[in-house]
Amino acid sequence: MCPICWISGFIAALLGGSFIAVVNHPISWILSIILISYACYKFYEAKKRGNKMSQETKGRNKKTIFRFIQGVVVGSVFTVIIFYGLTYKEHQRMHNLLEKHGIEKHEH
Repeated sequence: MCPICWISGFIAALLGGSFIAVVNHPISWILSIILISYACYKFYEAKKRGNKMSQETKGRNKKTIFRFIQGVVVGSVFTVIIFYGLTYKEHQRMHNLLEKHGIEKHEH
């Protein structure tokens, strides 16, 4: 696998999926479809280029891709932990306020 193609495809898939998940508008859906299609193309291109590579190169590339994914996961986990720590009290205060006024009822 070509690591640059694979990483480009992975980032495009993340952005495309984020647009679908967050924004509810036809223009964002079109952008999402374009980005996800581009990601599929880059994955295909990475696979096609990978067929021409030696086993040693494939091994190095897999390690590079694994390190990139590891960095994304670790960065995401730390981001969630930091933002949760910074916003937990305000989040809980808003839930309590909504429950006090009878707007929302949470049982968690």
